Amino acid sequence: MYIEIMRKPLFILALMICSIGVYAQEPTMRDVFKQMSDSIVPYLSENNRLDFIDFMDSKMQAEVTNLLAGKSQMLELTDVFVSLELNQASSMQMRLLPVSEPVDSAKQIICVVRTFGTDIRESTVNFYSLGWRQLPTTDYLLTDDEMFVATLNSQSTSLTLMPVLRLDAPANEEQEELTKPSIILNWKGKYVNGY
Repeated sequence: MYIEIMRKPLFILALMICSIGVYAQEPTMRDVFKQMSDSIVPYLSENNRLDFIDFMDSKMQAEVTNLLAGKSQMLELTDVFVSLELNQASSMQMRLLPVSEPVDSAKQIICVVRTFGTDIRESTVNFYSLGWRQLPTTDYLLTDDEMFVATLNSQSTSLTLMPVLRLDAPANEEQEELTKPSIILNWKGKYVNGY
């Protein structure tokens, strides 16, 4: 009789522990990408984003027709990283990064690198909460005022910055892109040079 009485509370307790475990789990890049604000890439619809994930899961080429009637492609998707070719002159990478102090109740933030251009390329680096609230970039990354091309590492939390020098050229000539040595920044709650 006593065992019969104790079964119900133990079963309820087990269900509560399981549900807490589910809610305590940090979201993956899939979750974050699905919920991405339309303002981040206005010409990628929610259906485009869901199609990308379905194609990747099916091991198919993850290419969609975006809202500008152009082609966009997802190149890589992991639990913490995504790489996209938005069009011929624009690409984007995103990575989940751990933080010690919660941001909007989460222990992760999103780093978004956008790279623009063909002959001469330039990147921007922005940070967002998991709810896609933009965070001050200077809280997580300090850079000089010079142009750079940035690349997130899909296997680690590092960020590579390749400074770009532009040579002024006459208007009828194409400008050249010259580079200085790359700088690898490591994530320590913010991007810093060195280990």
